Amino acid sequence: GPNGTILMETHKTVGQQMLSFPHLLQTVLHIIQVVISYFLMLIFMTYNGYLCIAVAAGAGTGYFLFSWKKAVVVDITEHCH
Repeated sequence: GPNGTILMETHKTVGQQMLSFPHLLQTVLHIIQVVISYFLMLIFMTYNGYLCIAVAAGAGTGYFLFSWKKAVVVDITEHCH
């Protein structure tokens, strides 16, 4: 800064527009996720044992295959432990 002082940036503001391709893509993916969730709920509510087992096994298999590596976010400004 002026007078030879050192400025340190602690927060960064990221702007996002409402009518942008990433926001539209996230909206479409959210709609697909909600529709699939409702279909799976309706399948489970048929109380057919085989279908209930298939939904639960599919959810477990998907969790096992795709969530083994989780992103860990550490906030360096957080001082409470």
